[in-house]
Amino acid sequence: MKIVDVRGKILQMMLEFAADKMYKRGHDQTAISKVNNQIKIFSEDMVRSGKTIESLKSGSLQDAVEDIIDYSLDDPKYAYDEDYEMGEEERRALPTSYEDKAIPPGSRVSSDSLKEWIMTKKINEDPVLQAAASADFLNVNRDNEWVSMLDRAVDATAFRIARKIYYVGRKPASMTPEEWDIFIEGKKPVPGSYSKNETWSGREFPYGNQYTYRQGPVDDTFLGGTTDPIYKGWTKAGFE
Repeated sequence: MKIVDVRGKILQMMLEFAADKMYKRGHDQTAISKVNNQIKIFSEDMVRSGKTIESLKSGSLQDAVEDIIDYSLDDPKYAYDEDYEMGEEERRALPTSYEDKAIPPGSRVSSDSLKEWIMTKKINEDPVLQAAASADFLNVNRDNEWVSMLDRAVDATAFRIARKIYYVGRKPASMTPEEWDIFIEGKKPVPGSYSKNETWSGREFPYGNQYTYRQGPVDDTFLGGTTDPIYKGWTKAGFE
C-alpha cells in the first residue's frame, strides 16, 4: 500500500471519528467536512474555546480526534447539567425506562444535592460563579451588612437548573437535543406547576412549544424582578 493511500485511509477514519463525536455533542454530522486533505468543523451553534493545543496524551487515534474537538469547542449550553448525579433515592423514583442519566420532565431534583454539585464541580468551570466568588468579600448592602454574592449565585444557579429539569427533563447521552425534543413532546408539566409562587414577570413561558432543548437553561432566575436569592417555593425541599 502506498503512503498516500495510508494517509487517505487515516484521514477517512479521522473524519468518521469526528462526525461521530460531533453527533454525540448534539451537532449534525454535516458539521464535519474534508477539504484539501484537512478536516473542517463548522456549525452555526457551536462556540470555539479559543484554546491552543500544545500537546496531546491520547491513547488512540479516536481518542486524539475526540480530545481535539473537546478542547477546541466549549460545551453547548444544554450540557451544563449533564454531569449532575442524582441521589440514590431520586434515581429509584424514576421510571425504569429512563436510563443513561436521562431525567423525565416533571422530576423535582434535590436543592441540597444541586448546591453541593455546584460548589464542588461547576464552580471550577462556570465564569459567573467564579466572578461571584472573587467579589464575595466586597459585597456590602446599604445597611452595611455583608451579603454573599457566591451564595446568591449558587442559589440562582440551582433554582435555574432545578426548574429547567422539571419542565424539560435531562436528555440521555445517547440522544441528540432534537431527538429529546421529540421524545418529551406531550410530556411537559403544565406551565407554572413547579411552584405555586411562580411568575414570569409578564414574559411568555420560556419552556413552551417554542423552546428547543439545544437552547439549554433559559430561565429567568430573578422572579418578579427580585434579587433575593431565597425564593418562595424553593427553600422547603426545593419547591413548595
